[in-house]
Amino acid sequence: MPSKRVISPSIGVLTKKKKISNILNGSAVTDEASLTEIKKEAKTEEARKNCNADDTSIKSGDSIDTARVKVEVESELSPNIFPKVDPGDSLKGPANWAKIYNEIVEMRAKFFAPVDSQGCESMPNTITPGLKLSDPKKYRFQLLISLMLSSQTKDEVNYDAMINLNTGLGKKHAQGFCLEAMSQLSETEIDSYICKVGFHNRKAQYIARTCQILKSEFNGDIPNNIEDIVRLPGVGPKMGYLLLQAGWGINSGIGVDVHLHRLASLWHWVSPKATTPEKCRIELESWLPQNYWSDINPLIVGFGQVICVPRASNCDICALGRKKLCSAANKKLLKGPVSEDRKSKLMKQRADLTNLINEYL
Repeated sequence: MPSKRVISPSIGVLTKKKKISNILNGSAVTDEASLTEIKKEAKTEEARKNCNADDTSIKSGDSIDTARVKVEVESELSPNIFPKVDPGDSLKGPANWAKIYNEIVEMRAKFFAPVDSQGCESMPNTITPGLKLSDPKKYRFQLLISLMLSSQTKDEVNYDAMINLNTGLGKKHAQGFCLEAMSQLSETEIDSYICKVGFHNRKAQYIARTCQILKSEFNGDIPNNIEDIVRLPGVGPKMGYLLLQAGWGINSGIGVDVHLHRLASLWHWVSPKATTPEKCRIELESWLPQNYWSDINPLIVGFGQVICVPRASNCDICALGRKKLCSAANKKLLKGPVSEDRKSKLMKQRADLTNLINEYL
């Protein structure tokens, strides 16, 4: 059985060290959003240092004291190192699935994708370090809202909307971004905070109705079963299973988004009949051991966001193409040569790909 995900030393590549240094040395924090960002970056930088010394050294409740920032470092830091497939688990399922999975695990350890800090599961903790441990109920609510906003919206845009809600509700309500504060907003007010996400008008309606349902039917908390969760307006099985996994620790299904659906079809992990994410979920669950159900979404989503992106090939830095595990690999890219323009383009992806570029190019 795979062990729990741990924090990668490579997460430090995206920190803005100069900005952190300026703040800690006395530069002014101009607004609440800036302070939130600085806290996030300070946490990430310190986590990198601790991981370089000993990956197991960070424990729940540890803290970092600085002149300006006190950041709780706890076990819910967004990970990008995933356990590999146990040999005994690879016997069932499509050909080479475990080899593909394990190669992606190795690649994901070398870059920090948007999903690792701005994905729905990790976002509440990124915005408020330690929230999942300090206030699980508020974490579940923010997780639900992030999931409801995520449909047809990039993680980075969704993250900005969540920051807007956190900042705005923090000024309006003593408890900040919580169910009670959100339920006091009109649909128009909700929409003003989330106006950059896809289908924001409809989502504002869904959120307003959901808040009232949670208060009247579920004692102000999130349901802990898939049947009740998918009754909430605008919430489908993908959101529901991710909510159960991260919010309640209940691993009852796979959250299948567009990246996982697309790549599972590409690698023939599902049949051509799996034409929707829900059909894909059912087929995956029929053979994938349950202990991988919670990891497969963030693992594959990060890979799909950065390496195997929908409208461009990055096969020249992908182990699957180089090891002939992906029949769809772009052979022209694999043959090279690699120009400086190509390297420059790779560096404009949604993650710092320096480690993969140095390894393969």
